[in-house]
Amino acid sequence: MKYRNSYIYGSAAPKLDEQQHRPERQAKTRRNPTHKKAVITEIEVEVLPVAQMIICILIAFAIFSTIIYRYSTITEMNCLLSALNEEYETLKDDNRKLQVSIGSRINQENIRRVAEERLNMKMPDNYQKIPVKVPKVNYSTLSIVEQEEEQINLKSILLFFGIE
Repeated sequence: MKYRNSYIYGSAAPKLDEQQHRPERQAKTRRNPTHKKAVITEIEVEVLPVAQMIICILIAFAIFSTIIYRYSTITEMNCLLSALNEEYETLKDDNRKLQVSIGSRINQENIRRVAEERLNMKMPDNYQKIPVKVPKVNYSTLSIVEQEEEQINLKSILLFFGIE
């Protein structure tokens, strides 16, 4: 407190006593080493860490067994899927072969003979035939009509908002 008010502007800072802040050194005394007696202690087995280790090992085993089980089920499903794909491919091949055999067995003469003999059908005479004209669809007119409908829809929307 003494130095607090004694400072004059522009002067150097006052020096403090160095001995006040210097810690006093304590003399180190050397002690004579005492002979320690050998004490035999029994090592106590800590139950808690062993139990924790066993629990951790069991948890790790459970996790690894579930992972292995998941991979085994995925492998089994993949095997079943590949077997089903092979069966599907064989069925497709059989289907193609059957279509080819059916196409080769169909003969127009055989169909006519079966229709005349078994079903008692006859070829129609010329006066029994009726010509029918089926108009072809002109797709260009359909697209023009569709464009006109879109324009009508656009005009109705513009009229709704009062723009035109």
